[in-house]
Amino acid sequence: MRLQPLYDLQQDINRLFIAGSKFAKGDPRLQKHIPILAKLGEKAPVFKKLSGDIEDLIQADSRQSAEKLMSVATLLYSVLYTQGDSVEVDVEVKEQVPGIDIGNVNTVFSYLQLKPVIEALTTASSGRLEILKDALERNIFEDSRTFLYLDFALADKYSELSEYVADTIIPKVGMPMLPFLLQNFTYEDKAENVRRLRLLNRFGCTEIKAMTEKILSEPLPLLQAEVIHILSGNPENETLIISLANDKNKLVREAAYMALAKLNTETSLEKLTSIYLKNKNKTNLPAIIAALATSKLPFFFREVYDMVSVAFEEFIALDKSTDDKILMEKLDRFKTLLDVFENKENDHVLNFFADVLKNKKYRQLIAAKKALLENHAYSVAHSIIGSLNTFNKATAVAFYEKNIGDIPDENWKTPLWNNYFYSAVESGYPKDKVYKTFRDVFKKGMIGVSNLYDVYSNGSNFYYYNDKDVEIYTDRIDPRWTDFLYDMFSGKMKWDYAYDQALQLINAIEPKSKKFDKLLIHLAAKVAPAEEVTIFKLIMEREIADRFSIIYSVMEKYPKNTYYYALNRLKNTGLWTRFPKEYAPKFRDLFLKTKIDLFESIADEIEFGSLK
Repeated sequence: MRLQPLYDLQQDINRLFIAGSKFAKGDPRLQKHIPILAKLGEKAPVFKKLSGDIEDLIQADSRQSAEKLMSVATLLYSVLYTQGDSVEVDVEVKEQVPGIDIGNVNTVFSYLQLKPVIEALTTASSGRLEILKDALERNIFEDSRTFLYLDFALADKYSELSEYVADTIIPKVGMPMLPFLLQNFTYEDKAENVRRLRLLNRFGCTEIKAMTEKILSEPLPLLQAEVIHILSGNPENETLIISLANDKNKLVREAAYMALAKLNTETSLEKLTSIYLKNKNKTNLPAIIAALATSKLPFFFREVYDMVSVAFEEFIALDKSTDDKILMEKLDRFKTLLDVFENKENDHVLNFFADVLKNKKYRQLIAAKKALLENHAYSVAHSIIGSLNTFNKATAVAFYEKNIGDIPDENWKTPLWNNYFYSAVESGYPKDKVYKTFRDVFKKGMIGVSNLYDVYSNGSNFYYYNDKDVEIYTDRIDPRWTDFLYDMFSGKMKWDYAYDQALQLINAIEPKSKKFDKLLIHLAAKVAPAEEVTIFKLIMEREIADRFSIIYSVMEKYPKNTYYYALNRLKNTGLWTRFPKEYAPKFRDLFLKTKIDLFESIADEIEFGSLK
């Protein structure tokens, strides 16, 4: 049934969205819709509500007009979906349960609450993702007036935002989004339509079968890739997916590879393995490997394994006189194929990893062509680590315990020690065993302070985030690590975030250490102003005697042209408000002498408290 009055009203509503809601007041073109909809309302209450909402919009002042226009548009959109014609042709249309109960449209939030959310969904300003995350926590998206804009955001140029809307917000909204997604889906090969199709399938849209058939019949590779993903959920589609693995389009082929691995049947894996073994196109290989890597390969493991083994043998059969290009090609091919062992936890793979890492010919060839090949050797080590990380943690730890001592101490062994350290801690090594196992490795520089900080704190390993409140898990860390941490400050220092991390670790392990207090006082006078943030915080936190004069004396000696901006991170943290009031005029005098504006802001905080 096509109700022409609804489509006529839609034209006027669209006009006001463009012109501005303020022009709705007293609009005669809107006025003419009221009696028509009121008459229709005698048989269907929804039309009566729509008539009343239009009347409210016409009478609203400019401050309320935007909210009223949005309410009318949302209700009209829902009515058009349930009462209007399908806009697509040649699509089988079945009765669809309305996504919104029109009699209970949810408009619980004020327009002022909705406005920043709608702007975040429709504009290109900064900080929009944070606004949406906050809105989701406050259940703003329960308001049906946001639905149209959520669908609009699926086309946002900022992919992180559009994916967040598609993957997190809309699934939480659920079925009420269905009419908006279906209404705005078009058979155009765009990312926004891929997201709509994925959501329509997730919500069990009754038209999905007809839509996928239409997509597969047209040159729409982006959408076809999503269709293949949908089809992979049903083993009955295996024959179709196998045929699509030979498609001319790269996107379609790659989607079919992943679908074959997901099906994980003997027939599907036979096809995927056949492509893997016969592939001559280097550009196709990573996608084939990525697909095979997702399967445990209950079939055809030996064929896949042999291809990797042969690639390794071909590389170590070369010598240093071989042309550089050939050396690189052979090692690169081996590294690429090696990734196929992810998710294949068995003795064949573990023994192969050990053989590669201990192989004398491999090590000698890398060493002889260090400048050319060492980066690739690091990549090989990281590929092995990547596979071990897909295995049971205990299996990975057992691998390191058995083999790490026999692997030569080459530079590319460092990431292996790093991974062993993380795996050991995560698997539950007692703290004394961690210390005994890794203390000598720490001395050699194969693990460092950042590794300790990673596993023994909730802090970030990025320098400029270290001024947040950090919890150090002192019950998990052996206190003997402090010997190594203190040693870091005994020689020349080129300050970086590792020194801040070391200070935080010592501070937590030794809360009442005079030795550490003396170190902080020494460092405060020695390091540059940009490096003093953590030091000042710890001096205050530990309530070191004469802490106020210690910090002031250090700052008093700053040269006029010094880099002090890092200390702005201490603003409004409460540090300066703990200073006695008599320090305010002292810092003001420093400002007058040096013109360093930091001193004036410190004085203000001391005198007036934290500033906004």
